[in-house]
Amino acid sequence: MHTHREPLFDEVHRTDVAPGRHQESSFEFLNRVAGAYWEHPRRLMQDWLDHVENDNDHNDLRQRLRSRDDDQFRSAFLELYLHESLLRAGYSVTIHPTVEGSTSRPDFLAERADERIYIEAIAPGANPAAKAAAARRAVLFDTVNQLDDPNFMLWLDTLEEGISPPPAARLRGDLRRWLSKLDPDAPWDMESGPSYQWEHNGWSVTFKPIPLKPEARGRRPNSRAIGVYGHTPVGWIDDAPAIRKALSGKQHEYGNLDAPFMIAVGTYIHDRDRWHTTNAMYGAVAIQWGEGPDGEIVSRQIRQRDGYFGAPPDWQHRHVSGVLLVNQLMPYHVQRAEVTLWRHPDPMVQLPEDVGLPAHVLAIDRNELKETPPPNTAADFFGLPDPWPPGEAWPDEA
Repeated sequence: MHTHREPLFDEVHRTDVAPGRHQESSFEFLNRVAGAYWEHPRRLMQDWLDHVENDNDHNDLRQRLRSRDDDQFRSAFLELYLHESLLRAGYSVTIHPTVEGSTSRPDFLAERADERIYIEAIAPGANPAAKAAAARRAVLFDTVNQLDDPNFMLWLDTLEEGISPPPAARLRGDLRRWLSKLDPDAPWDMESGPSYQWEHNGWSVTFKPIPLKPEARGRRPNSRAIGVYGHTPVGWIDDAPAIRKALSGKQHEYGNLDAPFMIAVGTYIHDRDRWHTTNAMYGAVAIQWGEGPDGEIVSRQIRQRDGYFGAPPDWQHRHVSGVLLVNQLMPYHVQRAEVTLWRHPDPMVQLPEDVGLPAHVLAIDRNELKETPPPNTAADFFGLPDPWPPGEAWPDEA
């Protein structure tokens, strides 16, 4: 019998239908946003949390899910997602089990018939400096988004950050005065049209106006002024080092486990072509040049030896039976998370042939990486209707 448990979300009448604000944490948004659509992810999270048997474990997860720190929220929700997934896969789950010969405790022990799996979970977060910079940018974004101009949206073109949050009243006032002098029917385009550079205390931000169509003009509640965030420079993104760093940070010493050990990593990578994770697991792709028998120059594609699993014959981290990547996991589209299970090519202890999770399984077979999709969709696995959540997130007020 459980003692009295506090609900995850506040039991209040909600009326605020505004989209999420940049300064608002994930929990703060879900806890205040009104609308039938948003009741579904709130109910799902509450139901999943109710499935945690131990009151202390329940209270710990509840506290972290309610955090204003998104890193805490994402870490806790990853654990809640894993707990629910393991239960639905037919396992009994022990949270923070003791391990003989070790003072460290993994996040989960999953047991099903004669199968046992230890699981460690991590959702890498930003460093303090990056968090502080993001918080300053959030002030600027929210300040501009509250502009409520009847004739224009804005293109945020360039951004150089100051060392302190920008003054909200001054920024909005300067932008309103600039926009009030512009004609939304003037014949310009984004290349030749006007722009405005706002500078203050280290901040330098360039905006371009985007005229609204005549039928869309007028003040609209909850509308955002920034229509295009074009300030981020184009560059080459490689998330493989971050994945390897996250895995390396979870190499606790549990002694000689008598069961498979799996690390689950929550990521927020936008690419879904497996390129980043393949490089993280098996090493970055390189081109090797050489000379053929007839003196011609030949090349071949190889993988460097910087992958987490290493390379044959010297496989690394053999105590890790597999890595579960859970990408883009959020409560309002859990069925759309990209979940992949990367089996170690030569582990000390093999994972079960069918782990049972809603994941695409990737494994080395005769020197080739083979991918096996799950037998059912994630929506079927979690018992969610199509579409889910049903309805519209932001229904037209008309």
